[in-house]
Amino acid sequence: MTTTMATFQIPQFIEQKPKIIGPLTLPQFLYLAAAGGMSFASFYIFNFFFGLIVTAILVGAAIALAFVKINGQGLPKILQSAFSYLWRPRTYIWQRAVAQTVLDISELEKLKDIRSKMSIQEKLKSITLNITTGKIFSPKKLREEQKDRYRVVTHLTGEREVAKNVDY
Repeated sequence: MTTTMATFQIPQFIEQKPKIIGPLTLPQFLYLAAAGGMSFASFYIFNFFFGLIVTAILVGAAIALAFVKINGQGLPKILQSAFSYLWRPRTYIWQRAVAQTVLDISELEKLKDIRSKMSIQEKLKSITLNITTGKIFSPKKLREEQKDRYRVVTHLTGEREVAKNVDY
């Protein structure tokens, strides 16, 4: 007995926008049509030379809006993000305010009382935590101390040796 699994068709090219008017998507067509309409009106409103300049600017802007992509994003989305960034209020914080805490002596006494009531296991856990996090024992401090105690000495033969530094 053979069982067949159902096959499903997987949609492809889901990131592409549908081409509605020839090879153009609807927004691309609208950008080009708006530029064409405004350039047609500019020839009636202005003289021929100025209408030609306005037409060149409008067609260039329409082609850029319709076809230019920067990092996979269309130019209209980039311009929208730029204008929203410019118009939105921004707050610049250079230094964060540090809250100052004041310790009372009564808090220190409470802390001493809590420490005196701690068991040996709790104290050992606290000490190991402090050592592993580097609060008590820091390998950096140890390395710095060792650097001060020892030096690398080069002999005339070119041989190197670590020698203890002695200050008299």
